[in-house]
Amino acid sequence: MRVKGSTLVILAAFFYGINVVISKAAYSEGATPMFVLAMRFLIASILLWGYSLAVGGFEKVRASREQLKILLIIGGVVYAGFSMFYYNSINYIPVSLASVIFYLYPVMVNLFMMKVMKERMVPKQLFALMLATVGCILMVWSPVSNFNIFGIILAFGACLSFSIHLILLGSRFSERLNSMDTLTVTTYITTAATITLMAAALITGSFQISITPKAWSAVLASAFFSTFLSNLLFFTGIRETGSSKAAILSTLEPVVSVALGVILLKEILTLVQFAGVIMIIISVLVINMLKTCNNA
Repeated sequence: MRVKGSTLVILAAFFYGINVVISKAAYSEGATPMFVLAMRFLIASILLWGYSLAVGGFEKVRASREQLKILLIIGGVVYAGFSMFYYNSINYIPVSLASVIFYLYPVMVNLFMMKVMKERMVPKQLFALMLATVGCILMVWSPVSNFNIFGIILAFGACLSFSIHLILLGSRFSERLNSMDTLTVTTYITTAATITLMAAALITGSFQISITPKAWSAVLASAFFSTFLSNLLFFTGIRETGSSKAAILSTLEPVVSVALGVILLKEILTLVQFAGVIMIIISVLVINMLKTCNNA
């Protein structure tokens, strides 16, 4: 595996991870989850288009009809669907349960790549996958007394959507995008997701303009760090690491969220959760020591 690609995915996971604290700051100021989600993508899209045009001009951001169809499916359907599924699931079930279900996506991705795409998984990669999965479960696990079937379905929808998102980006489905600049692909995917999320916010009556300056600051931080910058890093990194390894490396995201929760939100980290954090860190180190697989 190329060090550059894995490093980019890890950095992306870090910036994705800090969004939990940023979003909570916005929610505490009265902003709704759907509004924060829609606005962070809208602002990030504007930043991406501005940056893309500044560094590449109009010629570089052009896309064919076939490419636009692929980008609309990945961004407007799959990626936006993952966001809506996850952020709505936590309204029905505890965040811990939603996280346990969602962070099973590395299992789905790797199993799909092995069984369907016939990707060869070396023993160390399988070990890292198992370690990361167990680590995620231990890290976010807490006793749950109230199971809401609808919430569980939404969480599995988020897990499935994100798995499909990773698989499509690393499969033949997106081969037509290979001729496009990574920045351009990122811009179109984020924009497609923005259209879907804005429509959902308007339809559900979640669109708010009159929120506090602190809430707007949180929205802007979420848009820049956890959407604009993180997407650039992730979509660039996945092309070098492949879907399977990117999925495992991305499990560093909940580690960041838990760490910030302990440091900034004064949440308590149990010994079991700490053990999960250690497992995930070890799995990331194992993945980084692997050589590039022939089928990655």
